[in-house]
Amino acid sequence: MDETYEPRPRRSLGGLLLNLLTFFALLATLAAGLVLVVVFINPYVPFNPFPPPTLPARLGYPTPTNTPANYLPATWTPTVSVTPRPTETATPTLVPTETATPTLGTPGTQELTGTLPAYDFQVDEPIYMQNSFINTLGCNWMGVGGQVFDMNGGPVRLQSVHMEGQLDSTPIALTTLTGTAGVLGESGYVFDLATHPIASNLTLWIQLVDEAGLPLSEKVYLVTYDSCEQNFVLVNWRQVR
Repeated sequence: MDETYEPRPRRSLGGLLLNLLTFFALLATLAAGLVLVVVFINPYVPFNPFPPPTLPARLGYPTPTNTPANYLPATWTPTVSVTPRPTETATPTLVPTETATPTLGTPGTQELTGTLPAYDFQVDEPIYMQNSFINTLGCNWMGVGGQVFDMNGGPVRLQSVHMEGQLDSTPIALTTLTGTAGVLGESGYVFDLATHPIASNLTLWIQLVDEAGLPLSEKVYLVTYDSCEQNFVLVNWRQVR
């Protein structure tokens, strides 16, 4: 049987171009997928056109440091001048109730009349002295400070001390914690009031309060002087019950 030979048809140029385009499209798809995978794994690669913002460096935990309290030198002798309260002005309400009458006397002692004291803490007689150790400002400063002691004479730290009133027609409302002024001792506290001594007559009062702001002592009204020898008022407190 005779077989008639038929020549294989030649591929057209258009079909060849179509195959090439299909190949390159597939290759581009694979490359794009590879790029997306790399960007997904590491979005900070240089060829990422939309890199995320650089995160700030993470802060580490602070390193605790032991800051020893500064005590007064054993040989320190302040220049102390005790000035009695003015007698021409009636003492403001230092006694909150009629059941107890705390009396300001010798530091570390208390005088009771009748019943137990109304508050947990009593104040020592304020002492006026020159600013020769609180800071280096000397007479260019005025302040009030002291310490708080428990019934055994130990320091009471983190006790709130509140001051309020007026100084040279300027309203004053300040609160601090004991233990923040180591120059005065373990339970030391200091109020910075002015850049120079200012005289005032019972317009400022100071008081111990608890965390809720409730009083733990009576309000103690202070007299201040415009003298460089008396620009620091030392006010100590002692627990009595």
